[in-house]
Amino acid sequence: MARPERCWTGLMTRRSRERENDRPVVPPVLGALGLPTATAGKPARRRTARLARTLRTHWWPRFLLAGVLLVVIGTTLLSGVAEAWVAGSGAAIIFVMSFWLLSTSPADSRREPPIPPGAPPPGGGA
Repeated sequence: MARPERCWTGLMTRRSRERENDRPVVPPVLGALGLPTATAGKPARRRTARLARTLRTHWWPRFLLAGVLLVVIGTTLLSGVAEAWVAGSGAAIIFVMSFWLLSTSPADSRREPPIPPGAPPPGGGA
């Protein structure tokens, strides 16, 4: 029999461990019962994981995505002056980000190594 147990919402019943352990543990077989089969070549969703990592770690893809969404929303859902403002601002974001990305070099995005406190600055400055 299950005993009542106190919790912040009032009384709660605890399930018996014996009933949970009575069921046999059978691992699912791939391909059986409609489960998808795994391919042996590449791990699943490699491209989406790369896209998600890029969106998490860099700021500029978020701005490009926001610009694209503004253009799409402005042209499909809005009309008149609102359409021009929303789609124009999205196009401006895309234009500025594209110009900035094309004008930077890989050397611009390199980070300087950390300098410990009290150490002379790189380049021998005073």
